[in-house]
Amino acid sequence: MVAWFSFNLLKPHYGRPYPVHFKYEPSFFNHFMHWDAVWYTHIAVYGYRNSTVHIPTIAFFPGYPLIMKFIHIVVGKDISFLYILPAIIFQGASIYMLYLLLKALNKKESTIYMTILLFAFYPSSFFGMSAYPVSALNFFAISVFYLLIKRQQLLASVLAGLGTLFGPLAVFLSFVVFFDIVKSKKTTDYPKAILYGALSLWGFFAFVLYSFYKFKDPIAFIHAQDWWGKPTLLKRISNILMLIPHDIPSHPISTPLGVYEFDHFINLLIMIAYILIIVFAIDKLPLHYTLFAILILAEYLWALGGIFINTSAFARLSYISVPLFIALANFLEDYPWLIGIISPLFFFANFVLEALFVKNYWSI
Repeated sequence: MVAWFSFNLLKPHYGRPYPVHFKYEPSFFNHFMHWDAVWYTHIAVYGYRNSTVHIPTIAFFPGYPLIMKFIHIVVGKDISFLYILPAIIFQGASIYMLYLLLKALNKKESTIYMTILLFAFYPSSFFGMSAYPVSALNFFAISVFYLLIKRQQLLASVLAGLGTLFGPLAVFLSFVVFFDIVKSKKTTDYPKAILYGALSLWGFFAFVLYSFYKFKDPIAFIHAQDWWGKPTLLKRISNILMLIPHDIPSHPISTPLGVYEFDHFINLLIMIAYILIIVFAIDKLPLHYTLFAILILAEYLWALGGIFINTSAFARLSYISVPLFIALANFLEDYPWLIGIISPLFFFANFVLEALFVKNYWSI
């Protein structure tokens, strides 16, 4: 339905050129393979390269490309549906894990289903139909929170470490694991907290070692971010306070209308909602859950101050903020009528953003 809507009602847009054009098998699902999905395919087929026509591929973490690489080796060709299939599976698994998590928190069945509905309609959930690691990170983050509730801290650490192979924001799960252990206030648990906290970063450390081996630069994936812009600290702070990018390109790629103010407005709304949920839920969530959500918010603001294209990417960057959905469950338990307001808003935003994505607009 979204594909039909976008192709019939939106004007065409071709985005930026890529260094490699893949000859996919003809498929309806080609419409969902845009932007970063193309770069993940590039990595899966050709491996990492520190410099390409536009973006150093080392900027993208290897978890999802490794899955795509396996598929490419087995099948021997690029079939977009098979590249998207792992994301669909991860999305379904993350919904199931969210159910188990809320069940473990003793939420009512009605509250659980309302929260799952919001999670399914969340404005970044359409990435579950593209070769993006978003749904995988959903799964790992929710699983970590669930396992910590079940006191399976070692397994939680291992899964958190695996999550860091899929995206850098998963490193914040290490804080959750660490503080979940030290909250016992037993000095005998401190070495365990440090050990498990470090174990929660094993995937990240593996990528650091690979970057050093491949490019003689252990943080090549950070230096690759300079392609998106590298303002001074003062300028970055100014950009954060003003909620504007430091350099708007002359050609419109953001929305069908080419109006960047639309993205500023979306950014502002999402960030306000994010902050309000954190503030109102601060007395209902464990301290380290709230810390995790605040770290995600801080990272977003830091990135927003440096990126040269200000898109509504926060809808995507907050994908592993599991505490927000736990907080929403608390709100819905007390005010179930909110589902009638939030779910249509989430559904509409998800529909529009997915339509733009399918049409190859970068308004996500």
